[in-house]
Amino acid sequence: MIKNKTFSVSYFLGRAFFLGFGFSLLFKLLDKDAWIASLLGVLLGSLFIWFFQKFKENHALTNILQKSIFFLFNFFVFTQILFIFETFCSSFYLIKSPHIYILLPLIFIIYRITKNGFSTITKISDVLLPISLLLVLFISLGLIKNMNFDYFLPVLTEDTFSILQGTIYFAIYSTAPFFLLWNEKTEKNLLKSYLLSSLTVFLAAIIITAVLGPNLTQIYRYPEYMTLKKIKLFNFVEKVENIVSITWIFDLFITLAVSGNNMKELLPKKWKNFSFIGLLLLLFGISLYCGMHYKDELWIYLYLPIILGVFMLLLILVGFIRKKKES
Repeated sequence: MIKNKTFSVSYFLGRAFFLGFGFSLLFKLLDKDAWIASLLGVLLGSLFIWFFQKFKENHALTNILQKSIFFLFNFFVFTQILFIFETFCSSFYLIKSPHIYILLPLIFIIYRITKNGFSTITKISDVLLPISLLLVLFISLGLIKNMNFDYFLPVLTEDTFSILQGTIYFAIYSTAPFFLLWNEKTEKNLLKSYLLSSLTVFLAAIIITAVLGPNLTQIYRYPEYMTLKKIKLFNFVEKVENIVSITWIFDLFITLAVSGNNMKELLPKKWKNFSFIGLLLLLFGISLYCGMHYKDELWIYLYLPIILGVFMLLLILVGFIRKKKES
């Protein structure tokens, strides 16, 4: 088991928003140059994480305004990740199942995990991390023969503004979930876990482009899943994608657990358990509604990095102002 208690958790957080949202948006924006924005995004995101690590050490969430913004941030992240989980599972795993049967068991599991606090989430993350890394390695090796690096040529066909936009989007997608750890002791490990997490996402961007090519990456809503369909074992075992894609489910699951636990801790102590159950039921209802009106809710995926960026800036700005007033 990994001793550093937030290393495993933060690895999963950094990958959560790319399934169905991050990759799809990057490829629609940059086509085959998405890997360039991903690489630059890792560098920019590393700067964000370094600043966040330094900032949070001296800016604990103490006043009501900070806690309120942090609660809304967790609420928003939870609803979006639950929406991603719902649409992904209903599209590929449980196609004919009503959405209520997809969401309700997950809500119950989140309730049970958060009952014992953050320590339980870290233990689960420690178990899932090596499995996730092994799956990433298996996917990479399994798709080597399907890669065509001619798809990357010519390089830099997109304009500078689009690449800059994609770089910022990647950095926000990969770093915003780390803000969920604001009230946790991270023991200065965030940059290491971020690099491990974001580099697996960068590797995925390379593989998706090399396997699908510039045309198909524009068409698919889940290019990362469609890429996995190319994996075959011994030339006769198919449908491997349903097994190996569980690595993306791990990311969503841990992010839901962390954001759910944060919201629970921010609730008033009196009747906290009942309040949290009510909150989970509200979140369940919102996600169920969004799932039933899937096409009407897709607009948010275009603005998601902007909304996440606003939350990041608000949390830092309010913390900075509060610190200035105290000094």
